[in-house]
Amino acid sequence: MGSLTKAAEEERPAVEGEDEWSDEAVVYVNGVRRVLPDGLAHLTLLQYLRVEGIGDRQRGLHPVQESLANAHGSQCGFCTPGFVMSMYALLRSSKQPPTEDQIEDSLAGNLCRCTGYRPIIDAFRVFSKTDNSVYTNSSSESTNGQTICPSTGKPCSCRNEMDVDANEASLSLRMKRYSPLSYNVIDGNAYDERELIFPPELQLRKVTPLKLNGFNGIRWYRPLKLKQVLHLKSCYPDAKLIIGNSEVGVETKFKNAQYKVVLSVTHVPELNILEVKEDGIHIGSSVRLVQLQNFFKKIIAERESHETSSCQAILRQLKWFAGTQIRNVASVGGNICTASPISDLNPLWMATCARFQIIDVRGNVRSTLAKDFFRGYRKVDLKPDEIFLSVILPWTRPLEYVKEFKQAHRREDDIALVNAGMRVYLREAEGYQIISDVSIVYGGVAAVPLRASKTETFLTGKKWDSGLLDNAFDLLKDDIPLSENAPGGMIEFRRSLTLSFFFKFFLSVTHEMNTNGVLKDGLHVTHLSAVQSDSRPATLGTQGYELVRQGTSVGQSMVHMSAMLQVTGEAEYTDDALVPPNTLHAALVLSKKAHARILSIDDSLAKTSPGFAGLFLSKDVPGANHIGPIIHDEEVFASDVVTCVGQIIGIIVADTHDNAKNAANKVHIEYSELPAILSIDEAVKTCSFHPNTKKCLVKGDVEKCFLSGACNRIISGEVRVGGQEHFYMEPQGTLIWPVDSGNEIHMVSSTQAPQKHQKYVANVLGLPMSKVVCKTKRIGGGFGGKETRSAIYAAAVAVPSYCLRRPVKLILDRDIDMITSGQRHSFLGKYKVGFTNDGKILALDLEIYNNGGNTLDLSSGSPRTCNVSFRKCI
Repeated sequence: MGSLTKAAEEERPAVEGEDEWSDEAVVYVNGVRRVLPDGLAHLTLLQYLRVEGIGDRQRGLHPVQESLANAHGSQCGFCTPGFVMSMYALLRSSKQPPTEDQIEDSLAGNLCRCTGYRPIIDAFRVFSKTDNSVYTNSSSESTNGQTICPSTGKPCSCRNEMDVDANEASLSLRMKRYSPLSYNVIDGNAYDERELIFPPELQLRKVTPLKLNGFNGIRWYRPLKLKQVLHLKSCYPDAKLIIGNSEVGVETKFKNAQYKVVLSVTHVPELNILEVKEDGIHIGSSVRLVQLQNFFKKIIAERESHETSSCQAILRQLKWFAGTQIRNVASVGGNICTASPISDLNPLWMATCARFQIIDVRGNVRSTLAKDFFRGYRKVDLKPDEIFLSVILPWTRPLEYVKEFKQAHRREDDIALVNAGMRVYLREAEGYQIISDVSIVYGGVAAVPLRASKTETFLTGKKWDSGLLDNAFDLLKDDIPLSENAPGGMIEFRRSLTLSFFFKFFLSVTHEMNTNGVLKDGLHVTHLSAVQSDSRPATLGTQGYELVRQGTSVGQSMVHMSAMLQVTGEAEYTDDALVPPNTLHAALVLSKKAHARILSIDDSLAKTSPGFAGLFLSKDVPGANHIGPIIHDEEVFASDVVTCVGQIIGIIVADTHDNAKNAANKVHIEYSELPAILSIDEAVKTCSFHPNTKKCLVKGDVEKCFLSGACNRIISGEVRVGGQEHFYMEPQGTLIWPVDSGNEIHMVSSTQAPQKHQKYVANVLGLPMSKVVCKTKRIGGGFGGKETRSAIYAAAVAVPSYCLRRPVKLILDRDIDMITSGQRHSFLGKYKVGFTNDGKILALDLEIYNNGGNTLDLSSGSPRTCNVSFRKCI
């Protein structure tokens, strides 16, 4: 290990055969051999193969890029390269042309806020085809002159409907749908490079065990044999095993977890087994979830249906497990050992009576049932000298049924509110189906997947009919307790889910037995909808607009000027701007209290952090510390009292982004907490209103109208609209550098309002606005979040840049962006309205309170008019 110090070499234990391990990692990029530098803690080829490698403006656009640009599938363009790469990967990995469903699945996990998904799916639908002949240079018309649809291979009239006379185009309303096109329309004629392939040199290169050194003393190993893994585990009992890094990456990035030794077990054959045996399917802990999906599809097609009920349930659950990108890297063992209380798969492993194989560093293997493996919140039955080896999923028997359930806020790519795995094994006795064995396991209701043991005991031996439901429901309420303050909220809804899942399980099993001829009596027609699988057709949309030609371009459906740059990944955003030499990187020091007085700020540990260059607080602001779009009532850096979590207290600069974050985390702040008003109701009760913001506009005598008897009915009540969190694809960011020895400031910012950046920075630095220049080339989405709220970051960054006379760059991480600027306020409305029996409103008294902005009071005593008034409160 070349960069290890002698002291570090002496401290760590010797690793068997270490002299045979390589400390050089090689990748090939476009045929060029590149050696990854020593010091990397993890490797990924995708860091080097980007969307620019597919096609660019000089070499020409790839058909995927060309199609997306022509279909107007890119606006701000920040998300566009991800969509292009997902579609390109699907085409390169598919042996057959993909279906529309496969295309949609491949795009799952890619987010877009500006464009919307219709034009993106329209653009990629052209690559879904069922009749190859129409994608050649041959005519797309049949012998009778009808157009052949490339999607279905059948005659259609969709294109004929679009033949509108050019002279009438300005008067007609055109309905445009991007039907599947042929490659002779979207063919990338200008694209002159061969398709990228996985580098043959890398495929032929002998795989060797790797050992690399990371920052802060991190050691990264990639063993190739189980024996090597066990030996490393004996040397480093606290070593963290990783495969896809989908969980450890979150822990290290957002929870500041530190793992000094990391073992990547992706290449260990013993951990990647997928075998069919008599006792069931043996699944290695390193098997990726997408591999498991494909394997189960094959098994289900080959084996008898009654043997694969467990496989079918797991396969159905995997469809809604995260997105394609996560399933490509996440592993079976990683998901199990993470022991998340909302894991979609762990309740199923328990319900199916799966066994987990565990091996210790001496090679001893022990087996434990899945139901006994989970010990507490993110705690499992694994000792420091053991690793998770494999899963044995038993075959199901005739009359044994396994079902999966999951309810989330949205169907796709979301974590569960409640999930469940249920299994029942029936035996026939005296013409009835008797429950021989049953498993009912819920997730999302406790710190671990929870078995409904009382219900299971009650059901065992009972006859399978609707008579058992009422008693089962009563027992489930006791078996699955959810306290009123349970994490996650929505208590009543989640309680109802535990009952409805069992009800659906009963109906599903009953329906399946009736379909197979086991039960004579099936479901009532009103219950059939409960057993139907959740499915929807491929997304289809139309766009209607009126063409009004004005000159050569205005009013025409033309590809915008930046589209080519965006689909090739060449479009530059704030984070892509070339930084000047000697640039520092910034990180914010934020309040962790809702309302408190700052007693002290200790930066002693931060100063010892690598690359630390300075901490700047309110006392360091050269000009005014107060800013605001209308009234300068907000502090750039909190000086004495913080009024919310996420308020900026200071800013740290260091030589790298990571070093700045690490130093910011080491700043210790002592607070004296003050009473906090955390709801609109509390603000109204304590009369905590913003000063001089009460506004009222009244017309007519509302109370007199209510008392006059003219109103047949009078009702009153409250309406609440909760707060929201939102974000744009590109986080807030700015790069600032001094010019002319600090007498002038230039910046590149991701903002919708460059003038406000100019104004705020000039105010904070005490410079005239003519000495401050703000440039904005493009932003990756804003939606108002980068109008006024972006300027405070530029003002904060300007302080260290001005004081140190050095360029400073700040790009917020997503979590920091959300906590500091990504909110929309909640509202409370109190109303009283009087109206006649025929629905005519005579009087209305309405107060609307907003916890961060306006309070609206609308009153009307006239049957024909109403009046609006505004009032502000906290």
